[in-house]
This record gives sequence, structure tokens and C-alpha cells, in this order.
Amino acid sequence: MKIPLIWLQDYIKTNKTPKEIAESFTALGLMLDKPITSDNVLDLEHRFDRSDWLAILGCARDLAAFENTPLIYPDRNAKPGKPATSETKVKLKVDCPDLVRRFNTRVFKNITVKESPAWMQEKLKAYGLPTINNIVDITNFVMVECGQPMHAQDLAKFQKREIHIRLAKDGEKIVSLDGTNVELDKSMFVLTQNDKPIVIGGVVGGKVTGVDEHTTEIVLDAGNYDQGNIRKTARKLKIQNETVLRYDKFLNPALTELALERATYLIEQLAGGEYYENEDYYPNPYKSKKMKLTYARVQLISGIAANKDAIKTILTALEYKNIKEHSDGLELEIPYFRTDIEVEDDIVADVLRISDYKNIPLAQINSAPPTEITSKIYKFEEKLRDALIALGGHEHITDTMTQFDGTNKEQISIQNSYDPEKNALRTDIYQTLYPIVENYKKHGQTDILVFEIGKVYLKENNKYPEIRKLTVICSKHSDVYENSENLKTILSGLFMILGIENVSYKKQDKVVEIWQNNLDLGYLTYNAFTLNTENLVQSKKTLQRVSDKISQDLKEDISVSTKIDFEAGKIVDEIKTFENVEKVEVLETHFADNNESKSILFRITFVNQQNKTEIINHLESKLGIKVKR
Repeated sequence: MKIPLIWLQDYIKTNKTPKEIAESFTALGLMLDKPITSDNVLDLEHRFDRSDWLAILGCARDLAAFENTPLIYPDRNAKPGKPATSETKVKLKVDCPDLVRRFNTRVFKNITVKESPAWMQEKLKAYGLPTINNIVDITNFVMVECGQPMHAQDLAKFQKREIHIRLAKDGEKIVSLDGTNVELDKSMFVLTQNDKPIVIGGVVGGKVTGVDEHTTEIVLDAGNYDQGNIRKTARKLKIQNETVLRYDKFLNPALTELALERATYLIEQLAGGEYYENEDYYPNPYKSKKMKLTYARVQLISGIAANKDAIKTILTALEYKNIKEHSDGLELEIPYFRTDIEVEDDIVADVLRISDYKNIPLAQINSAPPTEITSKIYKFEEKLRDALIALGGHEHITDTMTQFDGTNKEQISIQNSYDPEKNALRTDIYQTLYPIVENYKKHGQTDILVFEIGKVYLKENNKYPEIRKLTVICSKHSDVYENSENLKTILSGLFMILGIENVSYKKQDKVVEIWQNNLDLGYLTYNAFTLNTENLVQSKKTLQRVSDKISQDLKEDISVSTKIDFEAGKIVDEIKTFENVEKVEVLETHFADNNESKSILFRITFVNQQNKTEIINHLESKLGIKVKR
């Protein structure tokens, strides 16, 4: 949420510097997202589900309570307009009541459309909105100030004085205010006149009935809609604007009335004319929410004795209405704009925020620390990160969205995706991590080792498992063989750090599967390996930290000749069956010119003594291979 300080000062008077104001907002939960601009605009990061924080007035209310200073309310015209007549009335009809909670309208005649005054233009431009004319600017001004989107439409451009709200038809089209041709479908709803769409409900207005310098009569509306439908529509149409930003949150229907009163005041001041009452579609009036706050709960959460007078002062400043006071707490009516309040602790949080969290004194706990609840898998993955960084890797976190591949039956497609190239969930991390490698290469990097720990998403027999994986990609050599050997070294180093032993490798199509007995640990390709982190946690590990006996290591090398497709892992497994063998390493692999056989050099590390001849005889008799003596 952007807060131009020249606009904020309309509602709160303070001598604080922009930096100090930003620090106060941070204490309230609205942290700076970007540096303060030269014209003193604060760009605040909105992490809470607070619809009122998408209004400058809403942010000012919290700041005023925090600074213990009065909030200055903007002028509104709450007087009823002239009674509707047959000449002024615009009929309303709603065919989708499940999507429209309230639709409030007012008609203005004999207005003068012209350029907005300098003060309004300055504030809108500081916020980042273009100025069009006084009527359009007023609707934008009220939206940013109060958080309620509005539309003004030229009644002279209506073929029929009606607004009919209905579901759109498949293939129906509308030209938006910016001139974009938009094709609709029946999942969306539209405002129509003479059965022609003039507004995409809750998203954007149409160009046909837009206000211009010739307009003298308008219908002004403020609607309250189902935010879920608007969110889906906006993403499907790839429209993200200030209107959608606010309708994404749950707005109280009471806000439409207040916004109309504020806009009426501004239109009278800036455009003249007179206004007439019109229909207010509001079939199910919203009932205010009532809750109880107990002083004991405030004390339990904050750890300090509740100051009853301070609590009442804070809640009054935040516009909670005190219905009844009890010895143990307060019965409250929740403000209409606080649609996020669901439980008592939400009110407690308000009290503590405005009191300033830093004023809660530090104290030593007088009991045992709470039980560790961090999942075992998260702890293990942290260990994986540390190990791979020690091995020279760089961690990346990539987007789990990728492009849908119609041939992959395991892939989950996403409806209403904001990007046609990101309309499915990844089935392996390599899909989204390898572009990082390509980017490294474009920047002249040659020694590349990147990894990501995350989830992949699959579709299996109407089930949608989310599987945790680690993928490591190595690109350190242009030679495929040398790069593959480097990757194997990294994998071996990782297993050594983790203490994972007795691993076997099985060639399967284009990958080499990695197993520990019957536990699937993952697979290895020529430039990457992927491991199932949840299975790695279950694998047997032997981390010997203290040697309890003195032993002498003996290293022996043997060279084995085999057919080209013979798996080296089988030889390693057989050598490890001997009692005194501590470790087996593959040092080199040479391929014959005819590409039908290969020679593999192994290094065997023995603990104490071992007859190498026994191993050679065993390999030749068991596997039928030739070992150089």
C-alpha cells in the first residue's frame, strides 16, 4: 500500500519525519517494501488480511491510535438526495444474488466535467494513478482513501436507463476503459444496459459508457461482491488493477454507503449539479459482529497485567464500540471495516500492537522450554543444505510452476493461470532448476554446482501426492564424462557427510537408480542427481565420531575389464562383502576403441590385512569378469 505523506496529513497531524513515520508503521505491522521516495511516498508491505489497510484512511486510523493523536475524518454528505423521479431513476436488476451482496447507486444531474484541482491531481499522481477528469478522479480518490471501488457512467450513453447484473455469456465481449478487447465467459458477471455489457463486475469498467468532457448526467455506483469470483475472473483475464486489489479482500457492505457519501461531497464541491436517490440493492443486510475481550486473555498473551483504562482507550481509537463493561472484560461491537477479526486473540493483537510490542518487558521463563516441534524432515534438509554448501554448491529456490506438457499423465494442470507458460505444477525439480544453469552459462560461468530442496507434485489415481526432493545439477566440465565423474564425487561426498553407506546403483533406462537395500534413495543422470529427502531420513546411517580401536589402513588397486554395459556398482557390492574392506572407490574408467568393452580401476581400502587374491578370485568366479593381476 502506497502512502503519500501529503495525503496522509489530511487525516493525522504529526511532526515526525518520514523515516520516523515509517518506523511507526513498521511497529504496527506495515513494513517498508521499498525505500522512501524523494517526494515522501511510503510503499508499505501488506502482509495481514486487512481490507482497511488498502485505504489511506485505514492506515491513518492505526497510526493515529499508535501516536495517541486524533484521527481527522474526511467530509461526507450524508444527507438524502432528491427523491427519484421517472426521469432520473435507473432501474436495477440482479440475476446473480450469490455474487452481489450490495449494489448502491445515486444519480447526478447538471454536473460539469473538467480537470481536477491541483491538490487532487498531486495526491493521485503521488499514489501512482493517472488523472482523467474530476468525476473519474473522484471515484479513484475515494477508492484509495476509503478502500471502496466505485464507477461513474454517463447516462446519456445508455440506450436504456437500467443496470442489469447477470452472468456473462460465453464469447461475449467488452472494450475496457483502456481500449482492450476482453472476451468473457459464463463464470464471470457483468453490469449491462439494454443487455450490453458495460462493466466487468468488480474488475474494470467499459469504454462505451465512460465519463468524458461532454457528460452532464451520471449514475454513480459502489458494489460489494463475492471476492472469490472476482479473484478468479481477474486471473483468468490477466487483469490486475487497484479495483481488483481491493475486491480481493472481504469488504463490508456498509462501506458502499460511506463511499457514496464521500463521493457526493466531492462531486458537489468540484463538479456542481444536484443528486437524486436511486436504488440500493441490499437483500441481506450485514449484521455487525459482537465479541468479548477478557482482561485475563490480554494478560496471558502479553505476560503483563492488563491496564483496563489503556485497553479501552486503544479500542475506542480503533473504533471498537464498547457495548457493556464487565469486571473481567468488555463486550464489543467490531468496527464494520475490520472484516479480519475472527477470534478474541485478534482483538488482543490490536491492543498489543497499539501499545507497541517493544514495551512488553523481557523476563526469564520460569519453566522448561517448550517441546521441540520442528519436523524431522526440516532439520534433515537443513543438514543437507549445509553439506552441499560445504561441497561448493549454491542453493536456489525456483518457481514450482511450469508449462503444461500434454504427454505427461502425472502432471497437474492449473486452470485460470496468470501465465500460459506457467500453467502446470512441476513433476521434478530439474524442470525449473536447469534454466538457472543456462543463465549462469550466459554470464560466462563455467564452474556450476546448483541445488534446490523443494516439492514436486504428481497426479496418481485421483490422488495428488506432494513429494519432497533434492536435485543437484553439476556443470563443471565441457566433457560429459569428466562432468559425470565430478558429479559422482559430489554424491559420494554428500553420502559420506550424512553417514549413508551400503548404497547400491542399478542402471535403468537413461538413469542410474540409487538404493539402500529396498529403500529408493533417488537417481543419477550424467549431469544431475535427485534424492528423495524423506527416504534419506529413513536410511541407515553410521556416523563414527570416536575411534575405539587402532587400525592400519591398506590401499590396493585392481583393474577390471568388462563389457561396456556391465554396471560398476555390482563389482563394488561384491567387494564390500569381504569383512576387512572399509571403502571401495572407482578411480578411472577407460573405454575400448571398439566401444564394446571398458576397463575400470578400483581402489580398495582395507582395515588391517586382507588377501587381495581372494577378492580377485571371487570376482572372476562370481561375476565372470577379468581382473588384471
